[in-house]
Amino acid sequence: MRKEKLRNKVSYTLMYLYKKMKLMKPIIIIRKSQIVNRKLSSLQNRSAFTLIELLISVSLATILILVTAMIFKQASSAFSESDARNEVYQNVRAAFDIIKRDISGATLNTRYELFKAFNDVSAASYGTIGAKEGSDILTLLSSTPNLEDKPVALITYYLKTDNVLYKLENTGTITLNSAINSFPDSGTTYKELGFNVSTLQFRYQNSDGTWDNTWETGTDTAYQYLPDAVEVEMTVSDTRNRYTGTSTNIISIP
Repeated sequence: MRKEKLRNKVSYTLMYLYKKMKLMKPIIIIRKSQIVNRKLSSLQNRSAFTLIELLISVSLATILILVTAMIFKQASSAFSESDARNEVYQNVRAAFDIIKRDISGATLNTRYELFKAFNDVSAASYGTIGAKEGSDILTLLSSTPNLEDKPVALITYYLKTDNVLYKLENTGTITLNSAINSFPDSGTTYKELGFNVSTLQFRYQNSDGTWDNTWETGTDTAYQYLPDAVEVEMTVSDTRNRYTGTSTNIISIP
């Protein structure tokens, strides 16, 4: 009888514990689920940007864009200026090469004439030939053609009102022995030496080393000989007026 009571008591206790454990299992699962959700929520909160962090990010990005734009603009300006300088340099060099060749071969005719600098030309005279007022004009006899039937050329350099540097050339042999009062129209060729030339100035070196703004050879003038050198100065711009430079070249006359 006692054994049976003990057995019933043990059975009852086991049933009670089994029911209790069965009731606690969902609670434990629910608690585990709540803990996981809290951890996920915590991670999500940590991965999101705060307003201050967002403002700082936008500010840094804006500064970076501005700095990049400034660097690009400076690089673009430097490239544009370099391109303009190269264009001006090429134009000046091409013009100086021709002028240097002609002046280096300067000579006089039998009348000790035909090297004349026009420095103080009247406005009416400038208008007659279409030259730019205030720019210098130089006429000279040069042996640069070096042709059998055309040993010399009468050459004039002048700047027109449209800022184009012109070279007038006449290879007629009449210039060897005859006085030339004006540049002959017959047989004269017009050549464009440079564009966007705003100023053209000449200076002439005397035998004592001094420089004069004018020079005219002839039997009844101050000079019956050629200058030792000619200084040519030009102010040239590129086609888009991004850069303007003044170049000077001193050309010796043997």
